[in-house]
Amino acid sequence: MDKKGIYLKLLGFYGKQTEKREDRAILDFLHKIDDKEKLYIEIGAGLGRFIRLVKERYQFQYYAVEINKDLANKVEQMGIQTYNINFLDNKFPENHFDVVHCSHVIEHVAYPQIIQFLDELIRITKPGGHIIIRSPLLTADFFTCIDHIRPYPPKAILDYYSNPQQQVTGKYSISSVKIRLRRGAYQVNPYSYSPLFRAINLLFKLSWSLFRFPFSKPNGYTAIFVKK
Repeated sequence: MDKKGIYLKLLGFYGKQTEKREDRAILDFLHKIDDKEKLYIEIGAGLGRFIRLVKERYQFQYYAVEINKDLANKVEQMGIQTYNINFLDNKFPENHFDVVHCSHVIEHVAYPQIIQFLDELIRITKPGGHIIIRSPLLTADFFTCIDHIRPYPPKAILDYYSNPQQQVTGKYSISSVKIRLRRGAYQVNPYSYSPLFRAINLLFKLSWSLFRFPFSKPNGYTAIFVKK
């Protein structure tokens, strides 16, 4: 294997470690409420990585939404009823799902569409049901993803449903069950393509993967909300 192959393999190892750590809080939570009668839907299922992981472990009834037709077909092939739609145009009943999971989607939505998006997440959730949102925070590399629009930290979401001093205040009531900040490896000059900085940052990523040090400032979060 050449140097580039080794570099990519090591980056892949780091990526899997960050995914595993981010997934853990949700998997532990879902374990507590595992019930084959509960309805679980994933908004923005992508390649189906996480919903497959959950499906292998827990006995929910599974549904997914994915706007990309090719990806929606892949998730459908996993035996999951998948809707190839824009979530803002969904026709799901109100108060229908027990768990609504939305991972790394809201940062792609602009204001004011974001408040409609959040309202839809909560509208389709049963009272006492849970909304799980994962999203990045504003960091040095937030805008390296060309279609990232802006970050929405958990406080912004909670304030939308509780603070009357805004353009619009949400009509639903939610509270936080758990908010876990995500940290990754510390990076030096992450915008640089210098071989030196890339090598240093790779070493930091390997160290974080093995020892969880040195770590960055919070670069994302997992938030679990309950609908009142």
